Amino acid sequence: MKYNILIPDLLRETRLEQKILGKKYNIILSNPKEFETLSDKFFRSIDGIMTGHHVSFTKKIISKLKRCKIIVRYGVGYDSIDINEASKRKIKVFNVPDYGVDEVSDHALGLILDLSRFLSGNDFFLKKQIQENNIKWKYDLNKQQVRLKNLNLGIIGLGRIGSALSLKCKHIFNNISFYDPYINDGIEKSLGLLKKDSLSDLFNSSDIISVHVPSSKKNKFFLKEFLFKNLKKRIIFINTARGDLVKNNILFKYFKKGKIASIGLDVFENEPLSKNDKLTKLWLEKKNYGKIIFTPHNAFYSKEALFEIRYKALISLKNYFEKKTEKNCVNLSLIKR
Repeated sequence: MKYNILIPDLLRETRLEQKILGKKYNIILSNPKEFETLSDKFFRSIDGIMTGHHVSFTKKIISKLKRCKIIVRYGVGYDSIDINEASKRKIKVFNVPDYGVDEVSDHALGLILDLSRFLSGNDFFLKKQIQENNIKWKYDLNKQQVRLKNLNLGIIGLGRIGSALSLKCKHIFNNISFYDPYINDGIEKSLGLLKKDSLSDLFNSSDIISVHVPSSKKNKFFLKEFLFKNLKKRIIFINTARGDLVKNNILFKYFKKGKIASIGLDVFENEPLSKNDKLTKLWLEKKNYGKIIFTPHNAFYSKEALFEIRYKALISLKNYFEKKTEKNCVNLSLIKR
């Protein structure tokens, strides 16, 4: 028997998949645009799925998966999959929690350094002066520039990526603090960090805040407006985790009010970006160049990370079908209730 494996996004070729899985698996590529037009008959023929974040496995889609036993999510987050519906239908959902740690922490650090040193802003305005043949060689375009070693970095979520970022920043910033209620007491001593008992404490003691929290029902928009409203000093806000942790309107409002000095985002409340969103319009204003930086949800990416995520996802799928291995299954407890 051959297993039909659907890959509806992320990939354009399947050489690695064919090499790892072999002849027992029939790999079917789709793309996000045609995903929801696939027939019910097609969905009924699928035994397993490997998916990125460009398509959503809603209750409606999952209800069509009559033969499917497994969905493997390329990545840590699995908010694009209706976990309750999958569990109800005994479909096991797997993620890849341990890939791209360096890439995402490097990306966050890159945004932090760019915004705190106004690198993109200096580059843009120097280009503009050259093009207008009006060179004024200004060193103080960023009037708020301070030494980085005098700044305090706050990290929300001290998992693999948050921990990696803290280690990379130890010799850059004055203090590094974190908020993570799921981390055991004492880890801050071994890492040389300051633990904060509340988000409010973290916000009010930090000059830069970087978010490294997965998306879940509990975490959805958990960065509430009062955290920004009550800020005692301007912050640089970085999010390379998930876009549904803070509302765009809050970032828009408190950037305009001057409580957020700079914003660096790789993830967004709604993806892809809409040019009509108020935060997008703010980003596009020339006066904000270098103060707001957006990247296209690619913090995870490098050639090595893409190989790693594909390989680990493949091993999870193969081991499940051939050995019934359930490592990194995120809904096992729900299925076994």
